[in-house]
Amino acid sequence: MRLWPFRRRSRDAARPRWDLSDTLLHWSRHDAWSLRDAVEGTIVVGATGSGKSSGSGRAIALAMLRSGFGGLVLTAKPDDLATWQRHCREAGREDDLRVFGPDSELRFGFLDYELNRPGRGAGLTENIVQLLSAVLEVAERGSGTGGDGEQYWKRAQAQLARNAIDLLSMATGRVTVPELYKLVISAPASREQVRSDDWRASSFCFRCLGDADRREKSPEQARDFELVADYFLVEFAALSDRTRSVVVSSFTSTVDILNRSLLRELFCTTTNITPAAAEEGAIIVIDLPVKLFAEVGQFAQVLWKTAFQRSIERRNIEASPRPVFLWADEAQHVITSGDAMFQTTCRSSRAATCYLTQNISNVYAALGGSEKGRVEAASLFGNLNTKVFHCNSDPVTNEWAAGLIGRTRQAFANASNSHTAEDQMTSLLGLPGAGGGNSGFSESYEFEVQPRAFTQLRTGGPEHRWCVDGIVFQNGKSFRASGTNWLPVAFSQR
Repeated sequence: MRLWPFRRRSRDAARPRWDLSDTLLHWSRHDAWSLRDAVEGTIVVGATGSGKSSGSGRAIALAMLRSGFGGLVLTAKPDDLATWQRHCREAGREDDLRVFGPDSELRFGFLDYELNRPGRGAGLTENIVQLLSAVLEVAERGSGTGGDGEQYWKRAQAQLARNAIDLLSMATGRVTVPELYKLVISAPASREQVRSDDWRASSFCFRCLGDADRREKSPEQARDFELVADYFLVEFAALSDRTRSVVVSSFTSTVDILNRSLLRELFCTTTNITPAAAEEGAIIVIDLPVKLFAEVGQFAQVLWKTAFQRSIERRNIEASPRPVFLWADEAQHVITSGDAMFQTTCRSSRAATCYLTQNISNVYAALGGSEKGRVEAASLFGNLNTKVFHCNSDPVTNEWAAGLIGRTRQAFANASNSHTAEDQMTSLLGLPGAGGGNSGFSESYEFEVQPRAFTQLRTGGPEHRWCVDGIVFQNGKSFRASGTNWLPVAFSQR
């Protein structure tokens, strides 16, 4: 395999600088991987130590970097930052690297960004509620879909968030998690409290109601304010103590992790970088690896991923044609239910998703392990059109890979023979006994690549002369080098 060199075109060239037919790398002398292939999505699957990151992962990353992509890199392992620093140095993109983490001065106030960003759809409360819900989905993994009772509590929690966000934005012109928390816990606990002078004097919620009431509002905002005021002063105050406490506790417990120390500092203070930086060529690495920061790191990665996906999908591709990538090694930690939907439309936004994971069972488990999770995973896999398989011992993954490649009609030879028992005279004379035999052929449809073949691929390192074997599959593709929809490729780790 060799990498295709990136050549900049002159600004006055007749066609765009990035054309979907541009070649990014070659799988073989005759088979190229293009920009069009990249934005149709990629998944790389291989067991720990299979060489997926240092083999095909490295080749794909360097191809996109050399072609001028911007991107977002989500991290899981402690050495992921060093890996991407090395990639950027090798591709001549060191100046484009932006590191977001505890040792960086970069900050991203995600809720305030969604409220005040430019463009159509900015400031819509429901969009902010959905962004917050998507980010907090990881806290509810494994809890099941829930019955009617659980769905009521989720709707009530969303109603509280919607009204709190509306009130805060109308009162202050901004939205942050700490102020949302402060507003919710100071909301009236009864109708008597609404009339209490002590509550009015100390309540942040009441102060916001007064500030929002005094502010100049459009007719639409005036109608929204009436709904918000009625919610807090009438409906919320009239809830039973048990119902209100459950709704408030559900909300505060879900935002609690974003309201503390590191995440509060990174996401709830100011903003000096946004996902739009990738459109200008920035390589944003989220240096909060899950293996070190656990749930805090997971929340940070999912938050950035969700905001990035939304930002890229609404960009004007004519004004901002640079392709971008979304990269996640150990992707099972950051995959959410919204990824499948993003993948169905991101091609038109020139966004190349590249997910690396050990096996598909990891993804099933990450999405809850239920039938709904399996369907969401299948939808995502189906829309990642380039699939690279490395050495693996997971039977579910290997059967799935073999099934994707498909079955072919194969011929099998068979033969048998039989002998009758020798009588005594025949045995004494040394003559052969009577017998017979038959042979023939049969046909059957069998896997073209047997599942066991994926357990025998080279994994790199000195014992394999730094070569990593992979089997590349592309939907709707017939590789010239193999004449099939799959191609064995050797990747160099050097």
